[in-house]
Amino acid sequence: MAKKDKKKKTARMGWDETEAGEELVADALKRTDMDEGKVKLVDRDSATPVIETYDEDTGELEGSILLKNGNREGLLALVKIIEDVEVKQDHDANVKSFSFGGKISIENPSKTDRLWDIDVALDNIGSTNLKSKEISIRELGTEYPDNVETKEFQLKKEVQNLFLVKEFISTLPNADDFLNINDIERELLKLKDKSSKPTKKVAATIPPTADDEDEEEEEDEEGDNWEDGGVAVEGGLETFGISIDKENTVTFAIALRNMFDKAVSDIEVIKTIPEDFTDPVIRDTTEGRAQIEGDKIIWKIDKLRPEFTVLLKFTCNIMVNDIARRRTGEIDVSYKAAASFAEGLAIDKFDAYTRNKFYIDTLERDEEPNIWDNKLIFDNSSEFIVQLFNADVYSPDDESRKFVDIDPKDVPMLPSRAQWHSVKWQYESEDYPTFRKKLEFRVVPDYQYRVNVTVSISDVILEIASITGDMAYDKVETPTYKTQDVIATLKMANNGSAPLNEITVIQKTFSDEYQPPKANEIELIWDGDEVELSADAVSFEMDVFTISLANLKNTSTGMFKPDSTLEFQYPIHCIKPARNSTFESEIVYHANTFPVSQELEFRPVVPVIEALHIRRKFRTSKEVVPIGDLGNYRIILTLENIGESKLYNLVLLDKVPDSFEYGTYSMTPEITDEVGSDTLKWEIEELNIGDALEISYEITGTGEYSPSDAQLAL
Repeated sequence: MAKKDKKKKTARMGWDETEAGEELVADALKRTDMDEGKVKLVDRDSATPVIETYDEDTGELEGSILLKNGNREGLLALVKIIEDVEVKQDHDANVKSFSFGGKISIENPSKTDRLWDIDVALDNIGSTNLKSKEISIRELGTEYPDNVETKEFQLKKEVQNLFLVKEFISTLPNADDFLNINDIERELLKLKDKSSKPTKKVAATIPPTADDEDEEEEEDEEGDNWEDGGVAVEGGLETFGISIDKENTVTFAIALRNMFDKAVSDIEVIKTIPEDFTDPVIRDTTEGRAQIEGDKIIWKIDKLRPEFTVLLKFTCNIMVNDIARRRTGEIDVSYKAAASFAEGLAIDKFDAYTRNKFYIDTLERDEEPNIWDNKLIFDNSSEFIVQLFNADVYSPDDESRKFVDIDPKDVPMLPSRAQWHSVKWQYESEDYPTFRKKLEFRVVPDYQYRVNVTVSISDVILEIASITGDMAYDKVETPTYKTQDVIATLKMANNGSAPLNEITVIQKTFSDEYQPPKANEIELIWDGDEVELSADAVSFEMDVFTISLANLKNTSTGMFKPDSTLEFQYPIHCIKPARNSTFESEIVYHANTFPVSQELEFRPVVPVIEALHIRRKFRTSKEVVPIGDLGNYRIILTLENIGESKLYNLVLLDKVPDSFEYGTYSMTPEITDEVGSDTLKWEIEELNIGDALEISYEITGTGEYSPSDAQLAL
């Protein structure tokens, strides 16, 4: 006999928490072969072929289990909920399509023993198209197809996605600062209420998904893919802009969160790396194993517990020299779940019978006639493990009296070929005693939930952010000790594919002699149209002048789109600069996308404004030279720069007396009447230091002319 040991109350005798994904309904059983449904009875004393059973309340011995050749194993009736789920979702965890195929399978794994009178009660069928929660099967044979009964079902309403997969992408150099497990988990929890219902196509999100139809991509390129209607928000974790002609490091973080009530197993994540990306490096895996195989990163996790988030983080480099948008690569995920996807569909109850035998040994004592020793024996003659629910033996003459009275919590499972023997009871009778018996048992079931899920996650498109431009002054020289404005024209063009949400223009090294404009002096021309510039957009601090166009997506202009141009015009106030003073300035254009990515920077060439000490000194002369016949003269005008500065915009005038005719010019003049009679006017744009300009023309006297009149000069 086995050593008596009062039984403890325990929910899972012999239960191993590491087997959470292989849970059995029955207590005190441990799986030995999942595929065949074979399990082993767990007991405190495995050295004996006898297992004593006790009343759980009183601790009194009620009987014992006699093992057949020490066997503790047996088969279980297999009750399976099998679901095949295929999910396609976009980058932002919106489900684009969802397919589901479910079946309930009741299987007999025995090749020798049939099952009959099988009743299955389901729970939580509300999300399915099952009409009844009751399934009744008359009999299951021992060979296929008679040993399997299958009932298919579908979902009839949307259900919650219980396994979240989300890729986070950042093009910022400091991506590690925010792509961490804690911040990512917070973002995932915001997505937990997303259902399996495919989303309608709305305005393109931020950024556009890469598997949009070609026609939709063309529409996106014409429209503004980055404006209102997108899911990204300021302060989010993702950025999608990369810079042209520069090596960009892109950080990818793939996060998984199990929201089933049981562990998820056999997880495989496959990330395809497009050929534009180079040097993939796995930076971190909080669970499982990840490796690079060709153009793919493969991440495998054996088991993920409920309400846990895990993370794979890796980086790639990318350099582009054109503005073609770059795809980031799709993700395929597969996993197996041990709980129904169909909103808690479960097996509530299972009953089935198989081969069995029970009897009572009734022995009259040798030395005490009419005294009978009796014992109830239940013989599990099948390959299955059987649970004896109830065993009652009543007195023949008093139904209120029970010789055997046990319930399920007092009798462990009976392995294959095992017998349960009750304790003996004594009964006195001259006749053969006839005892009324009530026995209830069932084949122990194995409830298996096999959910096979594949998830395809579309990639996103990285936009190429790029700006170019130039600047110019309307003049680069200003006079000393005078006040004059020099007009600056700054031009900027978006020559990338990403719309820009922030534009900043910075000009440095202003001083008392060279002062920046006021806000109302700045003209902003956007794609040829003048746009009002808010005073708040302009600032001047220390020697730095700044124009900031921030959060353009929320303004009437919208973001600075590809192929758009901006032009800023404003005066530089030159305030009486000293001799040899110069304004050597630095201008920087900054721009950024939405969400923010690496800030763009462009530095146009900036001319130097010089303060010239211009003191104008010149000499003019007029010479009258007789030529040819009487009355003919050549007039020679001379303009000479005798100073140290170039002369600009000079005007030379000469009056022709009324009694003379004129012509034959060395430089054709403008004929005016600025002084009341014919006046010859020459405009000279510039005259270099030391240069002399000679202009001649001829006159002929008519009527009563006076040659001395030609001597007059203006």
